Amino acid sequence: MRCATFNVLADAYIGYGDYSHVDPELLLPNARTNSIIQLIDNIGADVIGLQEVERPLLQALDQTGNWQTFWSPKGRDKADGCLTLVRHGIEVGDFNTHHYSDKSGHVMQTLGIGQTVFANTHIKWAPLDSPVHAGVNQTAELLSRIGLKRPAVIFADCNDRPGGPVRRLVEKAGFVNASDDEPTAIVNQELISLDILAVRGIVATRIAKQYHPADIPNKDCPSDHIPLVAMLEVS
Repeated sequence: MRCATFNVLADAYIGYGDYSHVDPELLLPNARTNSIIQLIDNIGADVIGLQEVERPLLQALDQTGNWQTFWSPKGRDKADGCLTLVRHGIEVGDFNTHHYSDKSGHVMQTLGIGQTVFANTHIKWAPLDSPVHAGVNQTAELLSRIGLKRPAVIFADCNDRPGGPVRRLVEKAGFVNASDDEPTAIVNQELISLDILAVRGIVATRIAKQYHPADIPNKDCPSDHIPLVAMLEVS
């Protein structure tokens, strides 16, 4: 099974980043929708976890007729949420949405395919010296929801780097990042492995990236995150 994950960059958050290198027309509301759909088609995944998905993109993906769509909007009047796409013909069970108990609005979703649970989430960023680390607390909730017994896959913008507290918690729970910690974004001029496609109890083979974080967003990769892609041996 070919799987992928990436943060699509919600229109609502474009004002928070430095996109001075990007064609201004590409940053207009809904201007990237068709390019995101084309990128998803090019990836050719059977299951894909997306973060920061707003309703217009959800509706456009529904209209393609290519996917079973599972969308979990954030709370607190946020415009975006997590979306898991599953190819038609793949049986899905036990779909659930969970809003984290910290009332941040951040959300996780889980669904079952065969014996495997797939989780998709966007973990809240927190400074390392925060006395209450939102990312760690959310990740603990995520891992509790997944449980210890079933094989599992995590699609996540984890807002943490290799060796950080969120990543350590995921690794302690027995997960391995199938992407080999390759950089997926640029934060404060630094290349960072900000996202994970993590597996437990599953053999995964990474598929090499085709884009570089310094060159995006562009029409071919219309987000500020590089998609992570891997082949999974799911039973």
